[in-house]
Amino acid sequence: MVRSMTGFGRGVTTTEQLQLTVEIRSVNHRFLEISTRFPKEWTEVEVFTKKLLSTKVARGKLDVSVNVKEMEPLGQSIHINWPLVNAYIEAQEELSSKLPLTKQWSMAEILGLEEVVTVKTKELSKEEVLAAIELATEEAASVLVGMRQREGLELLEAVQRLKAMLEAQITIIQKGSAMAVEKYRSKLLARIQEICQADHVEERVLMEVAVFAEKADIAEEIDRLSSHLKQVDETLRDEAAIGRKLDFLMQEMNREINTIGAKNQSAEVASAVVEAKSILEKMREQVQNIE
Repeated sequence: MVRSMTGFGRGVTTTEQLQLTVEIRSVNHRFLEISTRFPKEWTEVEVFTKKLLSTKVARGKLDVSVNVKEMEPLGQSIHINWPLVNAYIEAQEELSSKLPLTKQWSMAEILGLEEVVTVKTKELSKEEVLAAIELATEEAASVLVGMRQREGLELLEAVQRLKAMLEAQITIIQKGSAMAVEKYRSKLLARIQEICQADHVEERVLMEVAVFAEKADIAEEIDRLSSHLKQVDETLRDEAAIGRKLDFLMQEMNREINTIGAKNQSAEVASAVVEAKSILEKMREQVQNIE
């Protein structure tokens, strides 16, 4: 199936404790690369999300962000570090035994001591967060894939249209190449007749035409082009990710067309070769957007 590598997806999950929103933006990339922006304490959740997304898409650069909104304040508690408090008291008593200190500590001063009192917020359970992130990511990925599939249909139409145009130019090249040999024979015959005796003309013409035909023969290149175009058709019907294979086929077809251009001895073929290369470049631009 032809799918684009660009798209956007958004998923939202709401529980009693939180509302979690996952957004995924995707652009072209040679491989699959997933960048995430999660709370730093959610390392395990981040790893889980990347693994989940790797089962949904095969290629593209994915930028994933998550937004967490608490539905109601989580419970908080006060923690007193009694060992540290006792250490401060012992330090005060030691100082009092050596210095004339009369003032006692106030409650505000005690609470102000570093790390004596800390406020702890109840944390969300790992299971609840994983369940929420899975639902939101599944929804976001589904929207993303749907958008990539819709754009993929447009890419499919563009590639098929350009492929038909390329095949038309290849037909022109094939016919022009065959005609070039006959034109060369006629031109050579007329030239040789001017400088040779009549009884030697036909033999010389046959030899020269045979050499020319061998040099200008593009049958193998045409056969390989036909094979590559057939593979393009088959690949476009494949359900797996096909972008990299199509890109390889574009390179191979470009190689064959360049070889034809190097062998060409005809103005008509030269024009068709230039047009074929232009069409192929447009095809490759479209293919590079395919997953």
